[in-house]
Amino acid sequence: MKKTLIALAILLAIPTAGALAYGPGQGQGPGYGMRGGPNVEYMARVLDLTPEQQEKMKVLFAEKAKQRAEMRAAMQADMQAKMQSILTKEQYAKMADLRQLRQGGPGAGMGPGMGGRGAGMGPGAAGGCPRGMW
Repeated sequence: MKKTLIALAILLAIPTAGALAYGPGQGQGPGYGMRGGPNVEYMARVLDLTPEQQEKMKVLFAEKAKQRAEMRAAMQADMQAKMQSILTKEQYAKMADLRQLRQGGPGAGMGPGMGGRGAGMGPGAAGGCPRGMW
């Protein structure tokens, strides 16, 4: 009985130890925040940044984040325009409905066992698509 409890305690401790070893960046190395972005507080501590340098780094990171968001939005709009030129109006409307369901729109996650995002949208689902297809 004791051996079983010890083994169970070790198995439960392993994932925690692994997460602590990588830190908040989830395997992306030191200096990264929860979402994988740079962590200015960590950099300030390790690199001994002055308050002025810290502020400049925060501004730089915010500018780059804004540029990434703008680029992502432009790429998404381009992709949608190209899909609209390929699909019929009915196909595009059906795709939009499926996307809304996959993103947790009306009716998603209702009932037991339905889960959250992407409920019923697996490869075997009627009319479904593999996750990440669009």
